[in-house]
Amino acid sequence: MTKSIILIKNIADLQTIPKKLINDSDNKKISFDFQVHNELEEENIEHDIADELLNEEERLNIFDKVTEFRNWYSKLPSTEYMFEGINILKLADSHEFHSFLMPRILNFILIKRIIELENPTKIYATNQLSKIISILIKGKNIQTEFFNEDIKEELFWDKVSISYKIWKIPITITLSQNTYQKIKNYLEIGFGKIYNYWFNKKALKKKGVIFLEFNPEHFSNLLEEMKDYDGNVILVNQRRTPIWSKKSRNALKKSKCKILNINNVLDETEKEDISLLVDQYSKKIEDLWSNNEFFEDLFKIENHSFWKIINTMMIQTYQKRLSRYMEMIMNVKKVFKIIDVRCIVSLNEVGETEKVFLEVNNGNVPSIVLEHGFLERIPKTKRFDIIGDYVNFKDMIAVWGNSKNEWLLSEYSIKQNKILVTGSPRHDIFFKSKIKNKKKKIKTILLAPNPISEISGLSTTDLKLRMNNAIKQIISYVEKEDNVRIIVKIHHARLKHNEEIKDFIKKLNPSIPILLWDSVIDTINSVDAVVVISPEIYGTSTMLLESMILDKPTMNIYFDKEIPRYEHVKQNTVLTIIDSNDIQVNLDKILFDEKVITDLSKNANNYLSKFMSNQGSASHQFALKLQTF
Repeated sequence: MTKSIILIKNIADLQTIPKKLINDSDNKKISFDFQVHNELEEENIEHDIADELLNEEERLNIFDKVTEFRNWYSKLPSTEYMFEGINILKLADSHEFHSFLMPRILNFILIKRIIELENPTKIYATNQLSKIISILIKGKNIQTEFFNEDIKEELFWDKVSISYKIWKIPITITLSQNTYQKIKNYLEIGFGKIYNYWFNKKALKKKGVIFLEFNPEHFSNLLEEMKDYDGNVILVNQRRTPIWSKKSRNALKKSKCKILNINNVLDETEKEDISLLVDQYSKKIEDLWSNNEFFEDLFKIENHSFWKIINTMMIQTYQKRLSRYMEMIMNVKKVFKIIDVRCIVSLNEVGETEKVFLEVNNGNVPSIVLEHGFLERIPKTKRFDIIGDYVNFKDMIAVWGNSKNEWLLSEYSIKQNKILVTGSPRHDIFFKSKIKNKKKKIKTILLAPNPISEISGLSTTDLKLRMNNAIKQIISYVEKEDNVRIIVKIHHARLKHNEEIKDFIKKLNPSIPILLWDSVIDTINSVDAVVVISPEIYGTSTMLLESMILDKPTMNIYFDKEIPRYEHVKQNTVLTIIDSNDIQVNLDKILFDEKVITDLSKNANNYLSKFMSNQGSASHQFALKLQTF
């Protein structure tokens, strides 16, 4: 029986926990992190991997449990937290909360399993795990020693990453939300005045369509198609400035779309009035948090409360954001008073900006959520529809094609008059940019590895190791072939695993080009074949769809026991394999086997004809609908 165990949560722990303890073979080491595992492996330190104590079904059950907690505020017995008819507590980004909660509950369950299995007499860890351990050993004769580690917890939107190029060298900097907002305001003031981007208050009496958090670069065709609208076309972007890139600014120039900064809607007197109300509501919410009994009972899993693990972060977050939420509500209410809003268009219903507009609107004005990612579903993955941002939408849903239309009708009983089959406006340019493939002496592969996120709960050390092995096999193949080159396109999401992927590839071969913000269209068009790595079962990569549109032979690597029976898999639109298959043999097929290449192309075109309506003209069709409001 093990007497002492050391729980190592992250790589920083290895610098904080004394080396003599880690090197002591009498202490059992348990890793909670991929990087920790790698470091211990390199140092030949025997250890167990915590991930292995939960199977896939258990992880999926935890995912389901976390989705239940997304609407925790609806369980409150009081309506004291309503401001202007809106529950203030509801306005936090649902995905942000989910991503915050998932790893904490996973660690909670994993440590519970470890204690049950090992029955230790002493546990060593850093203060990052101290709360979890203290809850789980209550009433047990287990000693603890915690080492202080100065790591500040933050939610996703507390930081903003900005990427740009200096002489073709990609640079990414991460800023605090406050710093970013200051830079954003300065940029928008400067460019807005120079290029006349700002919404003209003289046009207040005109009707208007509001687009929420749209990237003008991705939806340039749609915004340009709205030129014929006999009203205002208004863009509201609170999270990301719409003028960061040159392409975005050009898109705004070509359209009649104007930027509305809702932070500037209220006058100084109105802002002062809100400041007085903030103090009042701060006291109400402060009183709410003191109801420990309620929260202990609400946030419970496997008969254990985990409230003490999350309460500090939740309380601090609402304290920091309360004033902003209240001001946003009043700003948006005034927007509806001074502008004749006829329609609200969003890409989701879970972000803060989207929630405020939709809650203030309360169904008075038509609202449309536009499908924005390639998400095929089968019964096994239906539980992940909540990540798709639209299945619970109360008004109209604009989908890419008949496949999604049929799914919503059959699985969610959404009325047909609530579903608009428009096609994908952001992919119009893809259909128009397809170029004829040329035979080349030197073939180029585009490798697109999808990072593993925290949101699904399926991230494990083993999965990352298998993914690294697949990447290694692909790079090894390229290095053996004189007539094959490779470039890597990293997903733009700000995820830890993206950095791990980049570091791994650089370690294998530092000469391989790694792209981040480069044009997807130009990148795909420049290569001969695409390899997508799909480590998680819940999502189908949009890169697959875009490669099909641009007629590139594509291979997709899954890591499940069997290949999910998505429609694009059944129709053989891409060469779909699992990582245990011979990756290098299959690379040969998409690069050199003309029959395979021809069949994939034909199958992809047939598939796209059903999956995507209005190919190349979706922006026009969607704009026609919007112009009726």
